[in-house]
Amino acid sequence: MISKALKAIFGNFRLKLWALVLSVGIWVYASSQMTEEATFRAALHIIPPPGYAVVYQSDASARVTIAGPRSLLARLRSDLSQNHLTLTHNLADSEAAGGWATLKIVADWLMPRLPEREYVQLRLRQASPAELKVLTDRIEQRALPVVVRASVQTAPGFRLAEGPSCSPSHVQVRGPAAAVDALEAVSTRELTLYGIQADVQQEVSLQTDVEVTLDNGERASVPVEVNPPTVTARIRVSGEEEQEQVFEQVPVWLLAPPQFPYVAELPPGAAEVSVVVRASPTNLRRLRRESIRAYVDLAELATEPIEPGSSHPYTEKLRVSLPPDVTASMARAQPDEVTLRLKNPAQ
Repeated sequence: MISKALKAIFGNFRLKLWALVLSVGIWVYASSQMTEEATFRAALHIIPPPGYAVVYQSDASARVTIAGPRSLLARLRSDLSQNHLTLTHNLADSEAAGGWATLKIVADWLMPRLPEREYVQLRLRQASPAELKVLTDRIEQRALPVVVRASVQTAPGFRLAEGPSCSPSHVQVRGPAAAVDALEAVSTRELTLYGIQADVQQEVSLQTDVEVTLDNGERASVPVEVNPPTVTARIRVSGEEEQEQVFEQVPVWLLAPPQFPYVAELPPGAAEVSVVVRASPTNLRRLRRESIRAYVDLAELATEPIEPGSSHPYTEKLRVSLPPDVTASMARAQPDEVTLRLKNPAQ
């Protein structure tokens, strides 16, 4: 009796063992592929059409219920820091042109950052909130002055002679019309200086967020693009009496933009000028003739009509630039104008 029982158990033992392993494997695979539901937090990304920008959206993320294989959901739960789940919607022109839009969050918005073979197994069951309010606006660009925000304290015996000022004095601002139109000037980040005894020249970044009041009464912080993103702030400290110095034989440069259509020439005797600089002795000692640049900016002349094979004279203002480590109250060329000739080569 016992021998029959043992034979029934251990007879064909290898075959029975393989059957057990196979059945366990099938059970594990089937369990991993069973569909379950889990809740996650997904970021909301609204992509406007060209020429538009998103001014406001009611929520930055949504709580979503996702259905999918048990093993995939378990991996997503264990790796929440990777932000695999996002809800993305590309606005149509008709949705953006109307300003305010109420968008229903649907399954097509689910854009997991996963391999395609995995994300096709996921389904969006529910989102909270179920709708998203979005405000879009046309993009504008204009030049605005820069205001330097600075808290400055000089050392004993010194005082502020001038400033703060900055270079460039104007920047280009690009962004939603509601934000650009709300600006009268662009402010720098706060510049704090204590106990200074000499002129200061320091690069400082510009504010890129604009507080606007929406037509529904809400306040929103709207980012804009500022070009250039930084300016050079200058603060002059009095403690040394300024002096003037003349630098002779400074070369004149003709600065042409890329693809400038004409050939620019200076007449004989106009290739060099004198430059008068008024600054503190400390700053004057830093200056060398080779570091001073007198130049004519030809960019505004690019659209002048000149017939092929012809030329035309133009009298232009000479500009002067100094090295970035030199601060001066005045730098001018003598003479301060030059007559150049533009030629349009025959085709």
